[in-house]
Amino acid sequence: MRTLRITAAQRNITISCIGTDTMLTGDREQLKELLENLLQNAIRYNRDGGWVRVKVSSENSHAILTVSDSGIGIPKEQQSRVFERFYRVDKSRSRETGGTGLGLSIVKHIAEIHSADIKLESEEGKGTAITVRF
Repeated sequence: MRTLRITAAQRNITISCIGTDTMLTGDREQLKELLENLLQNAIRYNRDGGWVRVKVSSENSHAILTVSDSGIGIPKEQQSRVFERFYRVDKSRSRETGGTGLGLSIVKHIAEIHSADIKLESEEGKGTAITVRF
């Protein structure tokens, strides 16, 4: 989160983290990459002056990570495809912001390696929340 605060600050986006300390067994570098990809998307597809929230919790011995934002959201008809390699919701905006369409496919791959489930909730114009349950 610290490394991406500068990028977020350039667009007046506030990043916060809430939750509890939670233990998780896994590959530290891969888990870091998973979180970085979720945060980069939350910043990239947000609006100036928006917010990004990271929530860490546990439930029934499962670690849960949720990254939510106040961004542009994802249309319902495209939500099932966002974890595909090279898929971009808004191709013109992705070119402007530098997106490759790989971030969420990497997130999905790392989640699968760690036997985690991913849940996406999004509403166009109101933001997105991605929850990874390990």
